[in-house]
Amino acid sequence: MKNIGARMKTLRENMNLTPQAVSSYLDIPSKDLLDMEDGNKNITLSILNKLCSLFGCSESYLLCKSEEFDHTKFALRSTSIEADDLEGIASMNRIYMNMKYLTGKMDD
Repeated sequence: MKNIGARMKTLRENMNLTPQAVSSYLDIPSKDLLDMEDGNKNITLSILNKLCSLFGCSESYLLCKSEEFDHTKFALRSTSIEADDLEGIASMNRIYMNMKYLTGKMDD
């Protein structure tokens, strides 16, 4: 469990997101998020899905079953990202991942 939590923390920090913003997006207490990152609390399927959308990664990557992470970076003009902004980021990532999947299917 600690590897998954460490991966969560790394992804969060790479996006310059605070634990408070992510926990607000997930609708959980900040302590629960920090416990998950420390490997002291289990991650529910619902939280896993929301984190994958937010970080733009597969469940396999977040669960440390894969090292493949093809994240598309995009620039935001805001100097601070609030919890409400995370819904928009997650939506953009879901659209990107769906387009990538469909493009792969068309290439097959």
